[in-house]
Amino acid sequence: MNIDYIAYSRGAIKAEPRTLWVDDRWKIDYLPFSRPENVDKPALLVVGGAFQNFTSYKYCVECIYDDFPVILIDLPSLGDNDQLAPDLGMEDLADLLYGFVAETGLHKVHLMGLSLGSAIASTFAYKYPHLTEKLIVAGIVTRPRKSWRMLVDESARVLEQGRMDEFSQAVVLYLVNYMHLKETGITPTARRLFYKQMKSLTENEQARYTINGRRLLSVEGMIGYPECDTLVMTGEYDSFTLPWENASFADQCPNAQFVLVKGADHLPQLEKREVSLNLFSTFLRGQSLEQVEGIRLMPKGCSQTIERRRSERLIPGNPRGRMVSESRVGDQFRFDQAVTVMDINFFGCLIKLEQPGFSLADHARDCTLYMDTPELKLELLAFDYEGEGYIRCLFKHGNIKQAERFADLLRDREYFLPPEKDERPAVRRIYG
Repeated sequence: MNIDYIAYSRGAIKAEPRTLWVDDRWKIDYLPFSRPENVDKPALLVVGGAFQNFTSYKYCVECIYDDFPVILIDLPSLGDNDQLAPDLGMEDLADLLYGFVAETGLHKVHLMGLSLGSAIASTFAYKYPHLTEKLIVAGIVTRPRKSWRMLVDESARVLEQGRMDEFSQAVVLYLVNYMHLKETGITPTARRLFYKQMKSLTENEQARYTINGRRLLSVEGMIGYPECDTLVMTGEYDSFTLPWENASFADQCPNAQFVLVKGADHLPQLEKREVSLNLFSTFLRGQSLEQVEGIRLMPKGCSQTIERRRSERLIPGNPRGRMVSESRVGDQFRFDQAVTVMDINFFGCLIKLEQPGFSLADHARDCTLYMDTPELKLELLAFDYEGEGYIRCLFKHGNIKQAERFADLLRDREYFLPPEKDERPAVRRIYG
């Protein structure tokens, strides 16, 4: 079959999607747009992420439509495609995308994958280079870090336990960098709408979130790196897929350019829409990215030098605290020990036990940090322990109001100060 393109309009993008079945089993929803004079050019396949529906990409279609056909695609369990497919991994989804390209007779395609869709698009580009012209990815990692895995796993666990309000607030707190709201301009209204979207997930959408979370956790690394012209981008304040992780992917691709979008967080295509659209269009047209305003074009190899922390580490004025397990044996907590908080930021901390001896297997998820000055209670995800007594932890944020108070306290120099030196050998730890 050949693609029967339609003219783009604000109304057309809200139309019922077309459906193509691959192997008589897997459903692919799509909407194809093109001007008549562009139908023989390589189409841009936009691979939907977890919950972005087709209307989320209307500005992208409007921007690219004059130059190339644009096909919006929802693979099983992605976007608005409600087909549950728990057994399909990222490579399987990339192969389904190949099935779509083969069935529709497309000879060469451009690919765009943002956030979750980035792994699928990049896998397609690596496995099927003869079909791939150019690739755009945002929010991609080469090998998910341990702390990132814990966050994804924890959100899926909370959802599976039916704690919808906590889950919805946690997703906002994980994906929005609360220490750089002034720079990104993500408003309280936008954050509330994001929270409400998560809170109102249907039963099917909740199942798909869990499936996609487990898919992400199953990824050990990239199966290979595409050789086509590739644009890798993320926001300079992305705290979910860190800039250095995106840069690391770009460094492995022989023909990749890596760009930071100034003043953006994890979703630059929404937060800095005009800049992102100009960037996409310029790249696809083969023009120099140096002419795009609002970005920072990074040099090859910058993953080795770019800042790896999500936020500045601070030193508590009063570093004493207690680390306590929420589980008990009789009347006693299973773990209860005085600790020194060596450094801290919004996302996590480095703790030194008073007496070395800690089990990640027993207490990775059930401990809380208590501090007196200021008064704080912070639930922990402990993800690394060294025999000398150092524990690296993430904070299990699940309450927006409490997290906002914590962020305000971290800015108060009465309680928290920048370290005198950037690094101290005894506590050189990276927790995000």
